[in-house]
Amino acid sequence: MSITDLSQVLGMHRTTVAKYLDGMQMKGEVDLRIVSTAKVYHLSNRIPSSALAVYTRDPYILITCRLIIGAAKNGICELFGLSDDPTGKHITDPDLNLLMQDEITSKIKKVIQGEKEDLELSVTIRGSPRWLEIAIIPVVCEDGRPGCAIIFRDETDRRNAIHQAEICRAEAETLSSDQNEFIFRSRPDGILTYVNDAFCRRMERKRDELVGFPYEPVISHEDLERLQRLRSDLTPKNPVAKISFKTIQPDGMVAWEEWQYRGIFTSNGTPGSIQAIGIDISERKHLEEQLQIYHANFEAVIKQRTREMRAANQDLMAEITRREKLERELLIIQFVFDQASDSILLFDRTGAVYRANETACKLLGYSREEIQLITVFDINPEITPLTWQNMWDMPREEEETFRVRSVHRRHDGEIIPVEISRKFITAGPLSLFCSIAREIT
Repeated sequence: MSITDLSQVLGMHRTTVAKYLDGMQMKGEVDLRIVSTAKVYHLSNRIPSSALAVYTRDPYILITCRLIIGAAKNGICELFGLSDDPTGKHITDPDLNLLMQDEITSKIKKVIQGEKEDLELSVTIRGSPRWLEIAIIPVVCEDGRPGCAIIFRDETDRRNAIHQAEICRAEAETLSSDQNEFIFRSRPDGILTYVNDAFCRRMERKRDELVGFPYEPVISHEDLERLQRLRSDLTPKNPVAKISFKTIQPDGMVAWEEWQYRGIFTSNGTPGSIQAIGIDISERKHLEEQLQIYHANFEAVIKQRTREMRAANQDLMAEITRREKLERELLIIQFVFDQASDSILLFDRTGAVYRANETACKLLGYSREEIQLITVFDINPEITPLTWQNMWDMPREEEETFRVRSVHRRHDGEIIPVEISRKFITAGPLSLFCSIAREIT
């Protein structure tokens, strides 16, 4: 708005309005643009150049609207190795080639107009590479004219520290991979984040089959409770603890293992991760058992060990039997689902097909792979996104089943009438919409 426009809106004299606008321009609250003979003002997000000393302790330079360096503060000369103070020089001065690279000069004019810019710059200063994060912000100079400030933040040390940390991590993983001890790292919730080769061999799994999954050794309930107590008792003051227990190996054999758990904590004491180093002490345990045999009845010891082995094997066989039964039941359910005479479709909350039986594929003319890529809106043209959302939001009884007549759209575009039985299914955190359809002939 011009001074005249503002004067009419505010009901104030033009001289008073002009005086206020001059003050607001000096504070960086408004910008001035000359249009013909009129001064047009608009809101600005500039900060006063005098506030830069409070705003940042990083090296910065102040550039006026005429592209002249008005100030260079906080060690800008030391950062770039400049012999002379650049104040008063034009940004195209050859002495400022290192300071004013093409990426920076191309953004200065845009920033002077009021747009903030950020960039990262890699420069070589006195033969040493430096990483700089640069913020170019619009300011208002002390004479009230627009300008910009270029703030340089030296990120070299931080980047070098991150690089060194990566090298240390790689070296540590390389060293641990060559060890014969079982080594793994996990999050506090037990999800594995790293395993070495020895641990992979012990588990008879590949690394990508272990990392990202929870791990608990196959041990007795008592030993598992001991292990859980040990993990919860790790503190920054007592980060290390040892435990020994019997474990069932993937091949079904029982072995003794000794593990050292070390809690890794953040600076504020929050658990960050857990590193565990284990060794197979089966041989040592066997020797200890042999010593005990010399001091006790040999037959009693053998019977006791036999009972323990039998109990462990019975538990294992019971678990195997239970899992085989579950697998058989799942195969039967899958067969019945696929061979049902009606079309059965399961949808998730977004409307995507969660699962479809073979009858649904045949009825709609899709293959197994194609039907997984469509939604309820492709199958039933009567359902809109709003209708679908209302169906999910509508209160419903646990055993309520709806039967309706509707239509389905086949893959070739043909619309067929169907009778649908539909029901919402909830299994734990998973909620699905089940549609059982039969073509009306």
